[in-house]
Amino acid sequence: MKTLIVYYSYTNNNEMLAKILREKLKCDILKVEAVKKRNGFRIALDLLFNRTPRIKPYLCDIASYDQFVFVAPIWAGKIASPLKTFIMQERFYIQNYSFITICGGQPGQKQKLTTNLINLVQQEPGVVRELWINNLLPDDKRNTIKYTSEYRIQPEDLAKFDTEIDEFLTDIYASHASKQIVAQRSGGDDI
Repeated sequence: MKTLIVYYSYTNNNEMLAKILREKLKCDILKVEAVKKRNGFRIALDLLFNRTPRIKPYLCDIASYDQFVFVAPIWAGKIASPLKTFIMQERFYIQNYSFITICGGQPGQKQKLTTNLINLVQQEPGVVRELWINNLLPDDKRNTIKYTSEYRIQPEDLAKFDTEIDEFLTDIYASHASKQIVAQRSGGDDI
């Protein structure tokens, strides 16, 4: 299984996560960058008008990968718009994928993310996982966008998510193996 981690990171929180995943998976990685750097105003416009910003060209043969791991922040319950642009451009090559994020954390958000991904790729993700900044904050600062959006992940914070990250990776392999079994039983090609 040839895997590519594709990530977008606004504050470097998700970039740190993507690099940890690359170390664990020993795979290729691709950073998605918007042509025009995002700021609070552009993010609000992206969300309000459902915009897909232009992204910088990348030198990567997307068709040569059979597993994708997407990593990006969540903006108002949706995948960050630069990663959304990438997915829309490459969706025909994306057959087997999962998504993980470091985000503020809101109950019920995972189902919205899953639906968002299904709408973009036109098929279900193998695994969707959220690592909540809320779980790192003291009780009096939880569930407040000011504190969750300003929080910058440190290496010791990622260590607190080790178990969840390892479970995500285990679930990816289990999901891929399950899809292979279904494809073989139905007489289809290997995924």
